[in-house]
Amino acid sequence: MAQSEHTKSRGDGRWEMRSWADPNPVPGNRNFIVPRFTWADLQATAQACYSCGILLSGCRGCFDQHGIQESDVVHGSIQFVYPAFVDSVDEQDVEKNLRFLLTGGRRFEVELFALEGDDDFIPKSWDSMPVSQRTSPATNSAQALRAMQGWITECENTHGLCESSDNPVLPTRVVDCGEGVVKLIETNGAVGKYICLSHCWGHSQIITTTKSTFKQRLGGIAWEDLSKTFQDAISLTRALGFKYIWIDSLCIVQDDSSDWGIESGRMASIYSDGHLTIAATHASNGQGGLFHPTEDFEVCGKTPGENTYRLYFRERIEHHIEMTTGPSHIALNSPQEILEGYSTEMYYPLLTRAWVYQERMLSTRVLHFGRYEPFLECKTDIQCECGSIQFHGSAPAASITLIKIEYADTLWQYQQSHGRLNQQALNYHGARLWRTMVSSYTTLRLTKLEDRLPAIRGLAKQMGAARKSRYLAGMWEDTLNDDLLWTIYQDKKPRPCPRNAPSWSWASVETPASYWDEIVFTDVDEAVLEDRLPYQHFGEIAKCETSWSTSDGPGTITWGSLTIRGLIAEGVLEREAEMCNGEERMVYYVTFPDLRLPVNMDCLLDPRQTDVNASVLCLRMSLLQQLHSERLISLVLKSSAAHQGSFERIGALLVKGSLGSVGSECGIFRTAVETTVVIV
Repeated sequence: MAQSEHTKSRGDGRWEMRSWADPNPVPGNRNFIVPRFTWADLQATAQACYSCGILLSGCRGCFDQHGIQESDVVHGSIQFVYPAFVDSVDEQDVEKNLRFLLTGGRRFEVELFALEGDDDFIPKSWDSMPVSQRTSPATNSAQALRAMQGWITECENTHGLCESSDNPVLPTRVVDCGEGVVKLIETNGAVGKYICLSHCWGHSQIITTTKSTFKQRLGGIAWEDLSKTFQDAISLTRALGFKYIWIDSLCIVQDDSSDWGIESGRMASIYSDGHLTIAATHASNGQGGLFHPTEDFEVCGKTPGENTYRLYFRERIEHHIEMTTGPSHIALNSPQEILEGYSTEMYYPLLTRAWVYQERMLSTRVLHFGRYEPFLECKTDIQCECGSIQFHGSAPAASITLIKIEYADTLWQYQQSHGRLNQQALNYHGARLWRTMVSSYTTLRLTKLEDRLPAIRGLAKQMGAARKSRYLAGMWEDTLNDDLLWTIYQDKKPRPCPRNAPSWSWASVETPASYWDEIVFTDVDEAVLEDRLPYQHFGEIAKCETSWSTSDGPGTITWGSLTIRGLIAEGVLEREAEMCNGEERMVYYVTFPDLRLPVNMDCLLDPRQTDVNASVLCLRMSLLQQLHSERLISLVLKSSAAHQGSFERIGALLVKGSLGSVGSECGIFRTAVETTVVIV
């Protein structure tokens, strides 16, 4: 349907849909976009246009399946995307989506597709048609269970990276899902296969194990006391042929700080040794359960030219499962905002939780129960019923590597790296991967801010064993110069009090941290052969010390100190109120004798501790090349109110330009003096 409709301005800001067909479209932009139409518009054009009639029937069918009334539609938009050339259909995206804004600010998106091999059942005038697979009618159907069992069996039998023990040591406690009474058991070092559950607790209290209920849980747990998610997980555990499942709220004594500290420290082994992790990915709380209907709607008939067609409509399946640093909530007042799509939190609430990040990364295989279909994410591959999730929402020719697969590949590369010539490149790739994971992880939500480092404790232990480097408050000793170069671009907040990390660590702030060299498109085997772009580090790290609350390392940090020597330029910190998108915000600058530079602040400063026109230090850190540009990064420091003679990091100066235009001095360091400072 590349050009079966076009739009014509009516002069009142709305668009009128008309029908036409071009059997020989010319190369160029053939996309068909209707930025805004009303339901009445679609009904009117459907009377004269069979193509619009098909769209009307398909959308009505989807609305009925999801309990949407036609009167709920405020307005809609159409986005049909085509390859620029007919002969490049297989290499580029083909999409046919309709997006509707509903009353109350809700959005509903419809996609239409044909089945592979159904070429004879597509209207000839519709040109390229997305090809997909139908999903099961519900994620708890027999059809869905067969698909899931097939994925698991394929993973077990064919994926070398996904090998798992048949008889791992069981966690300290597991839930016994035998056909009799569900109960908590203490394993006392016994071995056996088990499943883990990954879930959102939500704001409502779910069933837990406490000191007072511990003995009761050992005797049995009443079915009606379990949340819907726990009931579904136990039923699925039985259906898949397993006896034991590990559920954090039941298997850790929640009001025993000693037990919590020990068991949370074992997360790496609990999730990595589990045969499978079941993820309640679409549910935001314990009542959401695992299962969800996933129907589509078939529309078939004949065109005016007597061509038979058969097409399918369903709620559009969103395949972006990685959280981004974009805005969490998007206002829905314009057609353009409808076209932007949902954020991860709207589709997969579980994947917005910080504790869940390491559960995904550490697990050998994760069986997700999403809003639209189940999908299996393992260390080697990702599979879903519709067959498109491996492209992560991209075209088949430009699929985006998922971080879980990248992480597993990199750990394997470290295991195989003994004596390899490109060890240096592998080390840089591993360091970039960690920084990329930090960037993703810091977008996620924590109930307790002090869990910023504990929630990735398992990943730090696993990565540390591979990298053979000392772990320092979310960073690594062998790459500390690069790891210190994090920046904050949005949603700045005051630093937590009491502090949960030293100011030089990204963990000291609540907001998403970004790195300049994050991985986006990558292939590990190719990446380790590449040399990193030219760079020069100026800051000389003399000493870095951290203290942890536990003897085995990365839990809660109690102290951190960084001693570093480099060129120091002294300036004055200034702030101004500026308007941005209709809102007033504070913008900070550092003023030098002959230069004024904006600061990427790490956090909102406490005005009681930082005066306007306060003196700050700029520590020259690194000159980095990135494609055809370069940037000089410096840290902005202020005196510490709590530790006399020491400093705290409050932001970063980024001076960017074309290659050779920035230089290592950038004006402010021409008369600077080499100085040693201690940052806490």
